[in-house]
Amino acid sequence: MSIDRRQMLAGMGAAGLAGAGAKADIPPVHEIAEAPVRPLEVQIARLIIMGFVGSAADGAGADAMVGHLEAGSIGGVLMLRHNARERDPALALAARLRAASPDAWLAIDQEGGVVQRLNAEMGFTRIPRATELTTRGLEAGAELFGVAARELADAGFNMNLAPIADLYDPDNDAIGQYGRAYGPDPDSVAAWCAAFIEAFEAQGVACAIKHFPGHGRSRGDSHDGYVDISETWTFEEAAPFGQLMRSGHAHLMMGAHLINRRLEPDGLPVTLSRRVLHGLLRQVMGYEGVVITDDLDMGAIRHHYSREQAVIGALKAGNDLLLISNSANPDPDLPANIQRWVLAAIERGELTEARIAEANQRLDALEAHVRG
Repeated sequence: MSIDRRQMLAGMGAAGLAGAGAKADIPPVHEIAEAPVRPLEVQIARLIIMGFVGSAADGAGADAMVGHLEAGSIGGVLMLRHNARERDPALALAARLRAASPDAWLAIDQEGGVVQRLNAEMGFTRIPRATELTTRGLEAGAELFGVAARELADAGFNMNLAPIADLYDPDNDAIGQYGRAYGPDPDSVAAWCAAFIEAFEAQGVACAIKHFPGHGRSRGDSHDGYVDISETWTFEEAAPFGQLMRSGHAHLMMGAHLINRRLEPDGLPVTLSRRVLHGLLRQVMGYEGVVITDDLDMGAIRHHYSREQAVIGALKAGNDLLLISNSANPDPDLPANIQRWVLAAIERGELTEARIAEANQRLDALEAHVRG
């Protein structure tokens, strides 16, 4: 997708003017076509994908998550490396979570290379790092993706926090040094991501394309703290994301915890920037799908914002799903607290019910697409 810089900046500027109120371009609830009638509390709960501490299916962490799922207080569960240490316990844990709420999201990072939670040591097919996989050719890669997708779906997961649409730069700390990107060329990256998405969606697994608007040329890792890409980012880095939108492969997009003052003069990270997520991604590039945050417990957010600030800021910016690992300073009452924070923000006019309804409408569309 070609991106005109003047058009992009104009669109983001318009969004910036409307961003403070979080009301612009959001249709009233009664205008959202065919939206199921759900209580507001239920709508808020659907926006939460939460992690937990523990790896045992009968452990306290699993018990708590089952309770949240059965009560409908969250929309899904995130499993990370510390939740999936060995094959049998991980599969038992996933099965218990799936049984607690069959329609909830069960998300994991099954990207490949160093970011493959269900790995070869656990008996799953090895997905090589992207830089290695590209040497085999796209046809072979697509075949491997198909095998990996079937395994992930059989394990009970229906959301993969992948693929990487960032451009390759060997000097990048988070992507390049681990070989996570499919190359430096936007066309090739988009083609590989499309093959990845096709394979997993065929098995009923939603794919979160990351990290918009491009993490590949950053210097630093947002797991640790703020990363400013103002001097390293180029408009070319948004091209793979745009191509995936145009080709009909983009239904779930993950923004980055990155600061880009060229796109967001106020210095907000992309996760909390309405200029970027609404102005650039939606108004300029035409994206209509779901936007999911990266983990709001990562250092780039956690070290600078309270959980309440992060949650409300993310929703105001245009995120539709809140991903929170809840592993740094775990809060057993996090779902109830999020409910309270969001309802209070609506009461004081910082958020609107229409913003929550809009996010739910997009989730409905994603579910319909992936689940057929």
